Amino acid sequence: MFEIKHLKTMAALADTGNLRKAADKLFSSQSALSHQIKDLESRLSSPLFIRNSSPIEFTETGKVLLALATDILPKIEQTKQQLKAPSKQKQSLRLAVACHACFQWLLPVINNFSPSNTNNITDDSAYNNSYNIEFIDENFPRITTQSSTKMSSSISHQQENDQSVDILFTDERHNDDTFVYHEIGQFEVVAVSSKQQQLNPQHSYLNAQDFQQLTLLTYPLPITELDIFKLFLTPAKVTPAKVKQVNNSHIMLQMVAANMGVATLPDWLVSSQAQQSLLQGYRLGEHGVFKTLYARYQVNNSQVTIIEQLIPQAMQAFAQLYANNE
Repeated sequence: MFEIKHLKTMAALADTGNLRKAADKLFSSQSALSHQIKDLESRLSSPLFIRNSSPIEFTETGKVLLALATDILPKIEQTKQQLKAPSKQKQSLRLAVACHACFQWLLPVINNFSPSNTNNITDDSAYNNSYNIEFIDENFPRITTQSSTKMSSSISHQQENDQSVDILFTDERHNDDTFVYHEIGQFEVVAVSSKQQQLNPQHSYLNAQDFQQLTLLTYPLPITELDIFKLFLTPAKVTPAKVKQVNNSHIMLQMVAANMGVATLPDWLVSSQAQQSLLQGYRLGEHGVFKTLYARYQVNNSQVTIIEQLIPQAMQAFAQLYANNE
């Protein structure tokens, strides 16, 4: 009965108010446009507008057709633009965490991508968590899935060598030319106790021997994988009086405040808690125990452009931890 060209004619007549200007707008001659209108009126068995009216006054039939043109033509144009636009390939980026110092500060970075999807992530294990981020394009990433599942030590090693992991946040660096390591920042591993428990009144630090009389709260990992043992106690051949494993760092700090033991945690986490609770931080040894946090990815990773856009945000978020504690 009618075609898209007829709808364009109705819209042009409404915009210009007369036949001659409508023909110019449609890059047509006035006679050709007049012939098209008469043909359409013949199909509809009704005039579309009152002749010799200025500006054009549409009949009821003309108004119905004009309403359709007003509704349909913008949708057609929008569809044409979408079809002309280059197709945007969905890209998946998998982040993995292989250090307990990473989990809590990484959440705000993920939250920047998709605040509505991170509400159900909790510090269940504070160790070895992974997230999948889907990129519609490089400027609009969004998280599609995430996991916060407690993992065993064996899975931790498997994850470090998992070829499907695009970025691994780790505080261990290995000599391997197949990976690029970006330094995110440095942190200090410190001991924390309740303020009522004066561990070393003469110094602001603890010696390895001080732990011989203490209950040490740790994450549920073998002692060979815990920094406090690898970097401090084992070299001094010291064993704590007792070791208790705790999954959640928040519960661990509550247990410390309740005088149930001493924990060793990243300084930024201890500082934020010490300012608002009954906790006391201590350096490990006179010179302290320091670690560097890295973002590691494969040299030939196909997502390197996106990865190198995300890493500066991670660096900024990590630096903000210390700015918040000043």
